Amino acid sequence: MIRTLNIILVLAVIVLSVGLYDIKYRAEAADRRAEQLERDIASEQEGIRVLRAEWSYLNQPERLQQLAQRYTTLEALKAAQIGSFQDVPVPHKTDEFYAPITRRPPAGYAGIAPGDIGAGERTIQ
Repeated sequence: MIRTLNIILVLAVIVLSVGLYDIKYRAEAADRRAEQLERDIASEQEGIRVLRAEWSYLNQPERLQQLAQRYTTLEALKAAQIGSFQDVPVPHKTDEFYAPITRRPPAGYAGIAPGDIGAGERTIQ
């Protein structure tokens, strides 16, 4: 009986040891994979910084102006091409912009003058 128990315990220790080593190697592999991903992310972020710097350089207004003058027949925009003040619509005088707005004051002491306490509601003009 004791020998059977010893054999079972030895086998359990062996199985647990193998399982522990397997978990250890899987954890190390996951750690290596995480480190590789972090290096890849850092590399991509550096690439993004380089591309942003290049984009900034390529979109400098002076450079674009020189390229436009060299390769196109475009001219600078003139104010007369956009429109005149006569083209801007004027609102009618009946719009809310011109009409006075009456409204009730907020509740409480904020909208009531000290002498008006208990006088009821009044309108702000």
